Amino acid sequence: MGAGVYVAEGRKIWTFVLVFALLVLVVGVYLGFIKSSGYVKSTGVVVSLREQTVTDVDTGYTTYYYPTVSHTVDGKEYTGTLDINVGSGSIGQEMKIQYDPDDPSKINSYSPGIVIYIFAVGIILAGVSAYKLITAKKENED
Repeated sequence: MGAGVYVAEGRKIWTFVLVFALLVLVVGVYLGFIKSSGYVKSTGVVVSLREQTVTDVDTGYTTYYYPTVSHTVDGKEYTGTLDINVGSGSIGQEMKIQYDPDDPSKINSYSPGIVIYIFAVGIILAGVSAYKLITAKKENED
């Protein structure tokens, strides 16, 4: 096989990585800005857990625990369920949340660390793949 075939295959791989990185960044924008736009940061308490057990090829089964969180807005108590997995002993623990001021029962978990991590991964992958694509193009031109 000639060197041109390896360069072409490398460009395909790095193009795929670049597209994946851009999708990761879109998810980061959605989670960090769009999903909770206008929401208010607060703290809630886990009042119950919804247990879901799924079959896992490696372990046989895995159990997920989805929390129902209670929080107070203007003296009124609201509850909402989050779509994140927490530990089975989470009842009574405080959680950082965000709620919709128009409907305080609509809540999201508030975890800026996850959004920062998603952005970091997306930016690093996009940067590396863009660099590889540019250098592959220059090598192909030579």
